[in-house]
Amino acid sequence: MVNANPKDKRLKEIADKSRFWDVDDLMRNFDREMAQLEQGLGHMVWDTQEHRVTTFLRPLPITPRFQVFEDDKKFGLKVTLPRVSKEDIRLNVDKSSAELFACSGDSVCRPYYVSVVANGELDPETAEAKLTGDVFEVSISKGKKKRLKIK
Repeated sequence: MVNANPKDKRLKEIADKSRFWDVDDLMRNFDREMAQLEQGLGHMVWDTQEHRVTTFLRPLPITPRFQVFEDDKKFGLKVTLPRVSKEDIRLNVDKSSAELFACSGDSVCRPYYVSVVANGELDPETAEAKLTGDVFEVSISKGKKKRLKIK
């Protein structure tokens, strides 16, 4: 039996005791985490000799807290967007989903992104949205189902 390196043993103990780090989850999502890191690094500014010009990374979009309300007639989305003004919100609604992109008004410009697929067909023409404080609400009517007569 090979003795474990003391450094490896100590790292395992730290990982096992941590409440916030799940090693199995990290390994399962390794590709996704690396893709996010690569995307973040891709937003850095480089000069023609491949030297870094800025050390500031562009923050990756995060999913804010949101709730979906849906029944046969309406689709609703309620999103918490701290420090975001209505001018900094972009909402796209199509027949099957609602997509929201927003950016906080502070110097960091934290991007927020939410995409929700509806159960049933939406009517984009009926979309109504309002921002009250930090809460952005969207209400969309669902398309009417048509019954076809079979001859």
